[in-house]
Amino acid sequence: MLSYAQARRQMMEPSGRVVRYFPHYRTMAALELARSVLADGHRLALIGHSWGADAALRVARQLEGDVVLIGADPVAKPAFPLSFLHGRPASARFVLHVDAVAAAPDRSDHVKAFGYLAGGGVHRAWREADLTIPTGLNHWNFAGMMCAKGPDGISAEDWLAGLVPA
Repeated sequence: MLSYAQARRQMMEPSGRVVRYFPHYRTMAALELARSVLADGHRLALIGHSWGADAALRVARQLEGDVVLIGADPVAKPAFPLSFLHGRPASARFVLHVDAVAAAPDRSDHVKAFGYLAGGGVHRAWREADLTIPTGLNHWNFAGMMCAKGPDGISAEDWLAGLVPA
């Protein structure tokens, strides 16, 4: 994730777009930046992988404004069971779930399975996403998930690049 975010930052920041990476445990810092971006009138996409998707969802729940929410192979963190009943955040204009179910599982997929069991699965917001892109990728392959094309031929990368109308 970090190397992906750094490469994306180098590519996007000359055009004035802000790209920042926060680990899943830095939700307050991500929330502060997200509020600042929205307050300045900019569009916002929150992207999370694994437990980071859980964090992105939690941040989106605390925002006002339009947000594109992308979960790459989301896994819920352990939480109070009632939190799983909440659907899409009010701020989420569009929710995209990239689902990695590996054709040849490796260690990362075992880590995902443990997280899945410990956290209780996948939040309802991801299960009821506007679009789900199924992939045969391993859990570690975030960059591959971002490039995976959905049934409509559009990837998460395409959403971020603004190729799809808002």
